[in-house]
Amino acid sequence: MIFADSGSDYASSKYVIHGVLFDGTSSFRTGSRWAPEAIRKASQNYEAYDFDCDRDLSELLVHDMGDTEYGNLNEMVVDLEKTTSRLVEDEKVPITLGGEHSVTFPCVKALAREMELVVVIFDAHLDFREDYLGNEFGHACVARNISDLGIPLIQVGIRSGARDEYKHALDTSVIYTMQQIRREGIKKILKEIGSSVRGRAVYLSIDMDSIDPAFAPGVGNPEPYGLTPLELRTAIRRLAPNVSGFDLVEITPDYDMGMSSMVGAKLVRDFLFAHSSFVTKTTIKEIV
Repeated sequence: MIFADSGSDYASSKYVIHGVLFDGTSSFRTGSRWAPEAIRKASQNYEAYDFDCDRDLSELLVHDMGDTEYGNLNEMVVDLEKTTSRLVEDEKVPITLGGEHSVTFPCVKALAREMELVVVIFDAHLDFREDYLGNEFGHACVARNISDLGIPLIQVGIRSGARDEYKHALDTSVIYTMQQIRREGIKKILKEIGSSVRGRAVYLSIDMDSIDPAFAPGVGNPEPYGLTPLELRTAIRRLAPNVSGFDLVEITPDYDMGMSSMVGAKLVRDFLFAHSSFVTKTTIKEIV
């Protein structure tokens, strides 16, 4: 099964979807390796036409290259970086479906070699651990690893982390907590982020636990008091013009009745429409 209406061949495609079947360092709940299949299945539910963009998904030149399954963390980090590098060299926009959040780091490394990059992560958790259960590249370390490369990092939706993580993160990255978002509003926060990334390439990573579990309960580490799906759609639309790589991670399909996969598939679809509208200079009727 492919992501809905992603029928372009590789050579002619602008966007390439790649599923990464790996959850080897997951904590609390495992099973995110099954998410790419669940997201693709959920994508079949939606109409191909998008009213806001006045475009059809079949017009967007999307190729689904299928899944890669990894048996261990080191294998995944090395091979996924190579795969993503090949996509970037071929002038594709990589769309990675996790899997756990550890898949973000090798994708970021691949893009950072080719362009001046800013990473924007929507997440409930800081993920600034130096290592987790003996793994320095595990899902709880992804933001720390990106920051250690000297790549500018913005994290949005944060509401969980250890004391030492907060200290290190505040010293090396920009953090927008959920408390700040509720106090100031998502539009103001996105305006600030938009100003800071203007003229630079963005890698956008969506950890589905950034969304409140009332809307997306099927995630590895659910954390209450999060974003709504509409707020996240607003963010995707606002940032899409700058995005050169995108991922969506941490859905664990076995823990709900398909709700989280439905939201995830919709967000991938929203990114495709928003980004392609910028590329083709099509006006989106409603941005925020």
